[in-house]
Amino acid sequence: MYCAWCGAPVTTVSYAPCQRCGRPTNGAQTAAPVSGGGGGSTAAIVIALVVGGLVVVAIIGILAAIAIPNLLTAMQRSKQKRTMADLRTVATSVEAYAADNNGYPQATSIEALVPLIEPKYIKTVPRIDGWGHPLMYSCYQQQEGRCTGYLLGSGGKDMTFEHSEPHEYIDAPAGATTNFNCDLIYADGKFIEYPEGVQH
Repeated sequence: MYCAWCGAPVTTVSYAPCQRCGRPTNGAQTAAPVSGGGGGSTAAIVIALVVGGLVVVAIIGILAAIAIPNLLTAMQRSKQKRTMADLRTVATSVEAYAADNNGYPQATSIEALVPLIEPKYIKTVPRIDGWGHPLMYSCYQQQEGRCTGYLLGSGGKDMTFEHSEPHEYIDAPAGATTNFNCDLIYADGKFIEYPEGVQH
């Protein structure tokens, strides 16, 4: 018996490779080798996945860069609005007290104010602002033993009051502000220092 490809003598004709030419001894065709062994397509898939992953990470980074500052601003705005609402609520009870007593409460702090208006004029007096700092109350003006001018306030985000004396706010009211650190001041029935426009 001989190899169908090269004619070399073999013990049996079969699909077994010929020792001389390496082809099947029965003359069967051999499969053509795949170029590159398939490695090229695997590498392309890996590269595509890596590039896709980088694109996703970049998109998430851009969205985070936009969303996080907006979220922080919204949180500060919420604290600011809550504080302003609390100042108005306390002021309403102070005005009700004045209607009954012909003068505003004689107090120099929010804690001293509480027993004068709670619970008759307000069920529970808000004592702290949106940032967790005590509110300010002061009777800044008196005439004939009566309090004729009051001031309520919050130190804002930085929790620091810009003036040490309440009458300084009355003498030079700041009006509209654009910074969360600015004080919120309510005096004699209206805000004299308040946020307006874009805050930062």
